[in-house]
Amino acid sequence: MLRRLLIPLACLCLWASLFAAPVPVPGDAPVPVDRLRLGNTNVLAMTGTWRFSLEHGISPAVRGELPADTPVPDFATSDASDASWTNILVPANWEIEGFSLLTFQERPATSHDIGLYRRMVEIPASFAGKAVLWHFDGAYDGAEVFVNGQRCGYHESGFTAFNIDVTKALKPGQRNLFAVRLYKDTSSASLDHGDFWVLGGIYRETYLVALPPLHAEDVTVVTDLDDQYKDATLKSSVRVAGPAGAHFVLTGELRSLDGATVPTPAMRTAGDIGADGSATVSLSAPVTAPKLWNAEKPNLYYVFYRLADGNQTIVERVQDRIGFRKLENKGGVQQLNGVPVKYTGICRMEEFTPYGHALNEECWKTDIILMKADNINAIRLSHYDHAERFMELCDEAGFYLLDEIPACWIASEVREASRTWAYVLRTKETLDRDKNRPSVVAWACGNESGYGVNNQAMFDYAKAHDSTRPAFISQQNQGQNPRTDFEDYHYPSIQQLRNMANPNHAKIPVIITEQHSTDVGAAEVTNFWNIIWPADNMAGSFIWEWQAQGMYDKFPERWSIPTRGLVNDPKTGFRNAHGFGPVTADRQITPMFDFLKAVYSPVLSLATEIASAGGQCVVPLQNRYSFTDLGELTCRWQALAGDKVLASGESHIAAKPRTSVDASFPATAGMDTLRLEFIHPDGRSVYAINLRIKS
Repeated sequence: MLRRLLIPLACLCLWASLFAAPVPVPGDAPVPVDRLRLGNTNVLAMTGTWRFSLEHGISPAVRGELPADTPVPDFATSDASDASWTNILVPANWEIEGFSLLTFQERPATSHDIGLYRRMVEIPASFAGKAVLWHFDGAYDGAEVFVNGQRCGYHESGFTAFNIDVTKALKPGQRNLFAVRLYKDTSSASLDHGDFWVLGGIYRETYLVALPPLHAEDVTVVTDLDDQYKDATLKSSVRVAGPAGAHFVLTGELRSLDGATVPTPAMRTAGDIGADGSATVSLSAPVTAPKLWNAEKPNLYYVFYRLADGNQTIVERVQDRIGFRKLENKGGVQQLNGVPVKYTGICRMEEFTPYGHALNEECWKTDIILMKADNINAIRLSHYDHAERFMELCDEAGFYLLDEIPACWIASEVREASRTWAYVLRTKETLDRDKNRPSVVAWACGNESGYGVNNQAMFDYAKAHDSTRPAFISQQNQGQNPRTDFEDYHYPSIQQLRNMANPNHAKIPVIITEQHSTDVGAAEVTNFWNIIWPADNMAGSFIWEWQAQGMYDKFPERWSIPTRGLVNDPKTGFRNAHGFGPVTADRQITPMFDFLKAVYSPVLSLATEIASAGGQCVVPLQNRYSFTDLGELTCRWQALAGDKVLASGESHIAAKPRTSVDASFPATAGMDTLRLEFIHPDGRSVYAINLRIKS
């Protein structure tokens, strides 16, 4: 069984989340991202055991802002007692921990849970004189944050990361009281409902980060490739925050994953902090023949920055892990680094029974290993931002991500201009966190909500703040949004798919972000992909969905109480929402798994039987990879007579990406079958086939 690893009031508005300030690096060299926040003296983990109490009500916030006269609640003050409260783990969902019943979709009703959290924390004396932000990677849905009885901020959006400035309330070198009032029902919670589990709690990583008075507040990295997709220009835009008038010097360098410096011309600039407390500067340098990032070869680098003050004293070091790659739509074809790509995708929910949304490293790695084994190369993050650590692992493992901004099934709201702030907030926070990730190949603006001013505002914000990636509004194509980068469809028929595969269908690529899985049958999905594979204008398709959306209830006394709209098993406590997908809710393989692996295989032979002549068997093979020569895989062959192995061997069959080849294998007297299996360099089996020998 998997185990869990363990502003002032006037500014309590929708922008209280500040910027996604990078975590300072403790030394003078890059730190692997899985260790950057562990053992870092600038970071204090806020995970672990908290005191907890459940109340009921609705957030008083309007348009994401608390009324100015909202009093500080008694529980957030040091005079209050939490002796009658119960312990809860952070991260966790309070429904999963037994405090209220699990809820799915939250339509049309909404549960009115309010979670109260308290914890005393010893703050390092080294935090004195620094700006301290409280970072949350996910807290559902409206978080009212207090330190030592002072309200520090309010944030409303259940799936996007945010920071709250707690500097003024903090007492370094002492024990401090931290408290959170977390509302499940808020003025914008409808954007965070949908076809998934809706669970309250501080359910993702949370920590304090201490920043020097002069610090990097935001970093944007662009890796521009030349027309030959060989050499690059590395560009960084860095916003520096500090006291008005302060002088600073910023330098940058490119490092390989092992920390070695990659030769480039010096990157150095200087500036002065403006009256608003910030200044934005740029760094740029040519890079000769970097190893490019793609899902088949996910090559990564660090950009390492040093920030010095007017006395040339280094006050902060920060890093960003990047991949050199360039996305383009050319002639109606989605291209990466000048090569057409095909997204063999699935729709994934950030859920894993019995943990709800509070996944851990083992959960994420389990999904990644299974997806790689299933020849999946693309993930639609349905229907909301996924955990930051999962994104980091996707950068490393190599996946193409459609980063979906939360706004699901709200057609009644997308035309209400009074709601635009909520859509733009979620878009801003998604881009702030994920804009430098090589795995993110598109911004997906909401899901199945029709067209209106609000999802258009999401798209416009994404395009205005990121010119390097495509963006699209769910199912709203050139007729509604002429600037869209994809024609997006859900559940088209075979005939509609044939029409889309016509190169003259549209001047932009077509993408199917939801396609039926087992409920339409293996034959129909195969027919879909027989159309998609050869059509370069078809960027790919995403099966609905990766895992069955079920959840085991850990508390037998609740098993007889059903969750509305689900199939509830009173004998096991399993609450089942959907039964689709190649894996179950607890990641057991279903019959869909092997079938999907075959459909998505980057290696294929259309032959079912072959002839033996001149001591050889010739097999036609297709290499459907975009960046991998077939010879990089090991082909294991066996000459069989029934179940008996007469001969066997290994070969490497050269075939450039997106080409075909006739491969020869030794013919053995008496053989009736030739078995081929292609093994990826990482050891997984990619494709296997048994070919009959003609009599």
